[in-house]
Amino acid sequence: MRISERLKLICEHKGWKIKEFAELTGLPYRTLQGYVGGEREPNAEGMTAIAKVGVNLNWLVGGEGVMFQSKQESDMSNQEEQLIADYRTMPENLKDAFAISFKEIAEKQ
Repeated sequence: MRISERLKLICEHKGWKIKEFAELTGLPYRTLQGYVGGEREPNAEGMTAIAKVGVNLNWLVGGEGVMFQSKQESDMSNQEEQLIADYRTMPENLKDAFAISFKEIAEKQ
């Protein structure tokens, strides 16, 4: 089985569209689309980004082991993962504004 086929299995297993998967990894949509479509293989940066969402790279590359590595820390909810993915796609000026607003809201709690 090829890496592209395993990436499709990840999307099916998690119920992700390529766009969601790209947002969670921080990879550009077209880049991940190329990986899933088999047009190109992930480079080191792509592999690192894919691993950040819990994918076992031994499984992705060689089919060995389980699809996902268990997370050491507590799992984030889908909403938390989506917030982080959205934050990563923001321009720097919006990231700053978001951070200030978030801090102010947290301090009022």
